[in-house]
Amino acid sequence: MNATIIEEQVSQLKNNILQQLHHRTLLQFTGQPVIEDDQLLYLLLPKLNGEQWSKSLELAASAVAMIYAALSGHDLIDEQDATSKSQQLTVLAGDYYSGMYYSTLATIPDIQLIRSLSKTVGKVSECKTTFYEPEKRNLAEWFESLRVIEAMAIRQFMKRYNFDSYIEIAELGLVLARFKREMKQWQETHQKTRFMKILEQQEEYANLPYEQILQHQISELSSKLIRSVKSSPILLDEVKISLLLHIESDVREHQTMREG
Repeated sequence: MNATIIEEQVSQLKNNILQQLHHRTLLQFTGQPVIEDDQLLYLLLPKLNGEQWSKSLELAASAVAMIYAALSGHDLIDEQDATSKSQQLTVLAGDYYSGMYYSTLATIPDIQLIRSLSKTVGKVSECKTTFYEPEKRNLAEWFESLRVIEAMAIRQFMKRYNFDSYIEIAELGLVLARFKREMKQWQETHQKTRFMKILEQQEEYANLPYEQILQHQISELSSKLIRSVKSSPILLDEVKISLLLHIESDVREHQTMREG
Protein backbone atom coordinates (compact mmCIF):
# COMPACT_ATOMS: atom_id res chain seq x y z
CA MET A 1 0.00 0.00 0.00
CA ASN A 2 1.67 3.21 -1.17
CA ALA A 3 1.81 6.55 0.61
CA THR A 4 -1.13 8.03 -1.29
CA ILE A 5 -3.45 5.16 -0.41
CA ILE A 6 -2.33 5.28 3.23
CA GLU A 7 -3.13 9.00 3.40
CA GLU A 8 -6.53 8.30 1.87
CA GLN A 9 -7.28 5.59 4.45
CA VAL A 10 -6.29 7.88 7.32
CA SER A 11 -8.31 10.76 5.87
CA GLN A 12 -11.37 8.57 5.35
CA LEU A 13 -11.36 7.30 8.93
CA LYS A 14 -10.84 10.82 10.24
CA ASN A 15 -13.76 12.19 8.22
CA ASN A 16 -16.01 9.34 9.33
CA ILE A 17 -15.21 9.99 12.98
CA LEU A 18 -15.67 13.75 12.66
CA GLN A 19 -19.08 13.13 11.12
CA GLN A 20 -20.05 10.90 14.03
CA LEU A 21 -18.82 13.44 16.59
CA HIS A 22 -20.37 16.41 14.81
CA HIS A 23 -22.47 18.61 17.06
CA ARG A 24 -23.48 21.96 15.62
CA THR A 25 -23.48 23.93 18.89
CA LEU A 26 -20.20 22.46 20.15
CA LEU A 27 -18.60 23.01 16.75
CA GLN A 28 -19.54 26.69 16.90
CA PHE A 29 -17.96 27.26 20.32
CA THR A 30 -15.17 24.67 20.65
CA GLY A 31 -14.27 23.81 17.05
CA GLN A 32 -13.60 20.37 15.64
CA PRO A 33 -12.58 17.60 18.03
CA VAL A 34 -8.83 16.99 18.09
CA ILE A 35 -7.93 13.83 16.18
CA GLU A 36 -4.27 13.58 15.19
CA ASP A 37 -3.35 11.96 11.88
CA ASP A 38 -0.45 10.07 13.50
CA GLN A 39 -2.84 8.46 15.97
CA LEU A 40 -4.98 7.20 13.10
CA LEU A 41 -1.94 6.10 11.09
CA TYR A 42 -0.68 3.78 13.82
CA LEU A 43 -4.18 2.69 14.78
CA LEU A 44 -4.74 1.57 11.18
CA LEU A 45 -1.28 0.04 10.71
CA PRO A 46 -2.46 -3.61 10.71
CA LYS A 47 -5.13 -2.79 8.11
CA LEU A 48 -2.64 -0.85 5.99
CA ASN A 49 -0.33 -3.88 6.14
CA GLY A 50 -3.01 -6.18 4.74
CA GLU A 51 -4.38 -7.81 7.90
CA GLN A 52 -7.99 -8.96 7.87
CA TRP A 53 -10.13 -6.00 8.84
CA SER A 54 -13.84 -6.52 9.55
CA LYS A 55 -16.64 -4.04 10.14
CA SER A 56 -16.34 -4.72 13.88
CA LEU A 57 -12.64 -3.87 13.74
CA GLU A 58 -13.42 -0.62 11.96
CA LEU A 59 -15.98 0.28 14.63
CA ALA A 60 -13.54 -0.60 17.40
CA ALA A 61 -10.86 1.54 15.76
CA SER A 62 -13.33 4.43 15.55
CA ALA A 63 -14.12 4.03 19.25
CA VAL A 64 -10.42 4.17 20.12
CA ALA A 65 -10.01 7.35 18.08
CA MET A 66 -12.96 8.84 19.98
CA ILE A 67 -11.15 8.07 23.24
CA TYR A 68 -8.29 10.27 22.07
CA ALA A 69 -10.74 13.00 21.04
CA ALA A 70 -12.42 12.92 24.45
CA LEU A 71 -9.14 12.98 26.38
CA SER A 72 -7.80 15.80 24.19
CA GLY A 73 -11.00 17.75 24.78
CA HIS A 74 -10.60 17.50 28.54
CA ASP A 75 -6.95 18.58 28.22
CA LEU A 76 -8.18 21.94 26.94
CA ILE A 77 -9.87 22.75 30.23
CA ASP A 78 -8.22 25.67 32.01
CA GLU A 79 -8.21 24.93 35.75
CA GLN A 80 -7.87 28.65 36.48
CA ASP A 81 -10.95 29.59 34.47
CA ALA A 82 -13.09 26.45 34.53
CA THR A 83 -16.35 28.30 35.19
CA SER A 84 -16.42 30.46 32.05
CA LYS A 85 -18.96 29.67 29.35
CA SER A 86 -16.31 28.57 26.86
CA GLN A 87 -14.69 26.28 29.41
CA GLN A 88 -18.03 24.78 30.42
CA LEU A 89 -18.67 24.02 26.76
CA THR A 90 -15.20 22.49 26.50
CA VAL A 91 -16.06 20.18 29.40
CA LEU A 92 -19.34 19.36 27.71
CA ALA A 93 -17.55 18.59 24.44
CA GLY A 94 -15.20 16.13 26.13
CA ASP A 95 -18.15 14.45 27.84
CA TYR A 96 -20.05 14.30 24.55
CA TYR A 97 -17.14 12.61 22.78
CA SER A 98 -16.88 10.15 25.67
CA GLY A 99 -20.57 9.37 25.29
CA MET A 100 -20.14 8.75 21.58
CA TYR A 101 -17.23 6.43 22.32
CA TYR A 102 -19.37 4.34 24.67
CA SER A 103 -22.26 4.41 22.19
CA THR A 104 -19.96 3.10 19.44
CA LEU A 105 -18.54 0.39 21.68
CA ALA A 106 -22.07 -0.73 22.55
CA THR A 107 -22.61 -1.73 18.91
CA ILE A 108 -19.70 -4.20 19.11
CA PRO A 109 -20.51 -7.51 20.82
CA ASP A 110 -17.11 -7.74 22.51
CA ILE A 111 -17.29 -7.50 26.29
CA GLN A 112 -13.56 -8.13 26.68
CA LEU A 113 -12.71 -5.14 24.47
CA ILE A 114 -15.18 -2.90 26.29
CA ARG A 115 -13.71 -3.83 29.68
CA SER A 116 -10.16 -3.41 28.43
CA LEU A 117 -10.75 0.03 26.94
CA SER A 118 -12.75 1.19 29.97
CA LYS A 119 -9.82 0.29 32.24
CA THR A 120 -7.51 2.01 29.78
CA VAL A 121 -9.44 5.28 29.98
CA GLY A 122 -9.16 5.16 33.77
CA LYS A 123 -5.44 4.38 33.66
CA VAL A 124 -4.72 7.15 31.13
CA SER A 125 -6.69 9.68 33.19
CA GLU A 126 -4.79 8.61 36.32
CA CYS A 127 -1.44 8.95 34.51
CA LYS A 128 -2.38 12.39 33.20
CA THR A 129 -3.15 13.52 36.74
CA THR A 130 0.20 12.37 38.14
CA PHE A 131 2.14 13.28 34.98
CA TYR A 132 1.86 17.00 35.66
CA GLU A 133 2.51 16.86 39.39
CA PRO A 134 5.72 18.76 40.25
CA GLU A 135 7.42 15.78 41.85
CA LYS A 136 10.88 14.44 41.10
CA ARG A 137 10.86 11.31 38.94
CA ASN A 138 13.59 9.76 36.89
CA LEU A 139 13.32 10.02 33.13
CA ALA A 140 12.39 6.35 32.72
CA GLU A 141 9.34 6.78 34.97
CA TRP A 142 8.35 9.95 33.14
CA PHE A 143 8.59 8.20 29.78
CA GLU A 144 6.53 5.26 31.00
CA SER A 145 3.71 7.64 31.98
CA LEU A 146 3.98 9.32 28.59
CA ARG A 147 3.79 5.95 26.82
CA VAL A 148 0.61 5.10 28.72
CA ILE A 149 -0.97 8.46 27.89
CA GLU A 150 -0.12 8.41 24.19
CA ALA A 151 -0.32 4.72 23.30
CA MET A 152 -2.18 2.56 25.83
CA ALA A 153 -5.55 2.74 24.06
CA ILE A 154 -4.05 1.62 20.74
CA ARG A 155 -1.92 -0.98 22.53
CA GLN A 156 -5.02 -2.55 24.11
CA PHE A 157 -6.84 -2.49 20.77
CA MET A 158 -3.94 -4.31 19.09
CA LYS A 159 -3.59 -6.86 21.89
CA ARG A 160 -7.30 -7.66 21.77
CA TYR A 161 -7.14 -8.45 18.05
CA ASN A 162 -3.77 -10.26 18.13
CA PHE A 163 -1.84 -7.49 16.41
CA ASP A 164 0.92 -7.60 19.04
CA SER A 165 3.67 -7.45 16.42
CA TYR A 166 2.67 -3.86 15.62
CA ILE A 167 2.72 -2.54 19.19
CA GLU A 168 6.37 -1.50 19.44
CA ILE A 169 6.22 0.52 16.24
CA ALA A 170 2.92 2.12 17.24
CA GLU A 171 4.16 3.10 20.70
CA LEU A 172 7.37 4.63 19.37
CA GLY A 173 5.45 6.45 16.65
CA LEU A 174 2.85 7.85 19.02
CA VAL A 175 5.35 9.12 21.59
CA LEU A 176 7.42 10.65 18.78
CA ALA A 177 4.30 12.34 17.42
CA ARG A 178 3.70 13.96 20.84
CA PHE A 179 7.20 15.43 20.86
CA LYS A 180 6.72 16.70 17.31
CA ARG A 181 3.50 18.45 18.32
CA GLU A 182 5.25 20.04 21.29
CA MET A 183 8.08 21.21 19.05
CA LYS A 184 5.64 22.71 16.57
CA GLN A 185 3.79 24.47 19.38
CA TRP A 186 7.04 25.91 20.73
CA GLN A 187 8.32 27.06 17.34
CA GLU A 188 5.03 28.73 16.47
CA THR A 189 4.24 30.41 19.80
CA HIS A 190 7.34 30.23 22.04
CA GLN A 191 4.94 29.53 24.88
CA LYS A 192 5.58 26.54 27.12
CA THR A 193 2.83 24.02 27.67
CA ARG A 194 2.43 22.08 30.92
CA PHE A 195 4.19 19.21 29.15
CA MET A 196 7.19 21.43 28.41
CA LYS A 197 7.44 22.75 31.95
CA ILE A 198 7.46 19.24 33.42
CA LEU A 199 9.97 17.92 30.88
CA GLU A 200 12.59 20.58 31.56
CA GLN A 201 12.38 19.85 35.29
CA GLN A 202 13.95 16.43 34.75
CA GLU A 203 17.43 16.31 36.25
CA GLU A 204 18.86 14.90 33.02
CA TYR A 205 17.93 18.13 31.24
CA ALA A 206 19.14 20.64 33.81
CA ASN A 207 20.20 23.95 32.21
CA LEU A 208 19.60 22.77 28.63
CA PRO A 209 17.64 25.05 26.23
CA TYR A 210 14.12 23.73 25.82
CA GLU A 211 14.26 23.40 22.04
CA GLN A 212 17.46 21.40 22.36
CA ILE A 213 15.70 18.98 24.72
CA LEU A 214 12.86 18.46 22.27
CA GLN A 215 15.18 18.11 19.31
CA HIS A 216 17.22 15.49 21.16
CA GLN A 217 14.12 13.43 21.93
CA ILE A 218 12.78 13.72 18.39
CA SER A 219 16.13 12.58 17.01
CA GLU A 220 16.43 9.66 19.45
CA LEU A 221 12.87 8.44 18.93
CA SER A 222 13.07 8.85 15.16
CA SER A 223 16.20 6.72 15.04
CA LYS A 224 14.61 4.00 17.18
CA LEU A 225 11.44 4.03 15.10
CA ILE A 226 13.34 3.87 11.82
CA ARG A 227 15.33 0.87 13.08
CA SER A 228 12.16 -0.83 14.27
CA VAL A 229 10.40 -0.31 10.94
CA LYS A 230 13.37 -1.48 8.89
CA SER A 231 13.86 -4.63 10.98
CA SER A 232 10.16 -5.55 11.20
CA PRO A 233 9.58 -9.08 9.86
CA ILE A 234 5.87 -8.46 9.25
CA LEU A 235 5.67 -5.11 7.48
CA LEU A 236 5.29 -5.21 3.72
CA ASP A 237 8.08 -3.46 1.83
CA GLU A 238 5.74 -0.79 0.46
CA VAL A 239 4.39 -0.08 3.96
CA LYS A 240 7.95 0.15 5.31
CA ILE A 241 8.84 2.63 2.58
CA SER A 242 5.76 4.75 3.26
CA LEU A 243 6.39 4.82 7.02
CA LEU A 244 10.05 5.68 6.57
CA LEU A 245 9.18 8.51 4.19
CA HIS A 246 6.63 9.80 6.72
CA ILE A 247 9.13 9.71 9.60
CA GLU A 248 12.00 11.24 7.66
CA SER A 249 9.87 13.98 6.12
CA ASP A 250 8.73 15.04 9.59
CA VAL A 251 12.33 15.18 10.79
CA ARG A 252 13.31 17.33 7.81
CA GLU A 253 10.33 19.61 8.41
CA HIS A 254 11.37 20.29 12.01
CA GLN A 255 14.97 20.88 10.97
CA THR A 256 13.79 23.38 8.36
CA MET A 257 11.58 25.19 10.88
CA ARG A 258 14.50 25.36 13.32
CA GLU A 259 16.90 26.73 10.72
CA GLY A 260 14.30 29.24 9.53
